[in-house]
Amino acid sequence: MYALSYIPGLEVPLPYWLFAVLTSGGVSFLVAWRLVAQSEQLRRVNKELQAAQVRLRHAAESDQLTNVLNRTAFLKRAEAHNLDMGGWMLLLDIDHFKAINDRFGHDIGDRALQHVARVLRESLRSGDVVGRLGGEEFGVYLPGAGSDTATQIAERMRGTIETAAEFAALGIALTVSIGLAEAGRGVSIKESLRRADFAMYGAKHGGRNRISHTARTVGAESIGPMLVHSAASRVSAA
Repeated sequence: MYALSYIPGLEVPLPYWLFAVLTSGGVSFLVAWRLVAQSEQLRRVNKELQAAQVRLRHAAESDQLTNVLNRTAFLKRAEAHNLDMGGWMLLLDIDHFKAINDRFGHDIGDRALQHVARVLRESLRSGDVVGRLGGEEFGVYLPGAGSDTATQIAERMRGTIETAAEFAALGIALTVSIGLAEAGRGVSIKESLRRADFAMYGAKHGGRNRISHTARTVGAESIGPMLVHSAASRVSAA
C-alpha cells in the first residue's frame, strides 16, 4: 500500500509519512520512521510468541528426561500416521533395569534411559515416531514399513544399544528386548501396541536381548491371558 505525497509523481509506502516542515531557510521534508519502528516491533513480538508456542507444545508433548514424545503424544501421532498407511509397532523394554537402578543408582539409570532414547532417534527414518511409554519402555512406530524393514531397524537398535562402551566400562550389560507387531489394515495403534507387548515378553522369556514378532492374526482373546501373566511377572521378568 502507498500514500500519496504532495510531491507530484511521488508515492510513499504506507508506513512512511512525509511531513512538510517550514523553517527560516524554506520548506524541507523529513520522513517519519515511528510507524516503521512500531511495525518492526510488532513483527518481533509476533515471532517471539510463535517461538514460545512451539516451546510450550514441545514441553507438553515431550518426556522431560529423554526428550522423546510422551505416551499421550506418541499414541496420537502414531494413530494419525496409521490411518494413512499402516506400518509396524516396536515396543522396547530395557532388560534388568530395576537391577541397574538398585546397583548403580538412579543417575546411571537415567543415563541408560537417555542413551536408549538417543539410539532410537538416530536409528529412525524421516516420519518415524518414537516415545517413552513409561518406566523403561519405549514405543517406536514405523509408518509404511514392511516386515523386513521393521526387523532390520529393530535389530540395528538392539545391536547399537548392546555395544554401548559407556556402560560396558561400568560393568553394565545394557540390552533391550523388542517386540514387533503389524499395525494398520484395521488394527488400531493401541491394539498393535498390545500385540507388540505380547511379542516383547516373548523376547524376555526367550532370553532377553533379542527381538520377537507377533503375527497380525493373533487375536485379543489369546493376547489377553498373556498380558495378564506379563503384568504379574513384569518385576521379575524385567
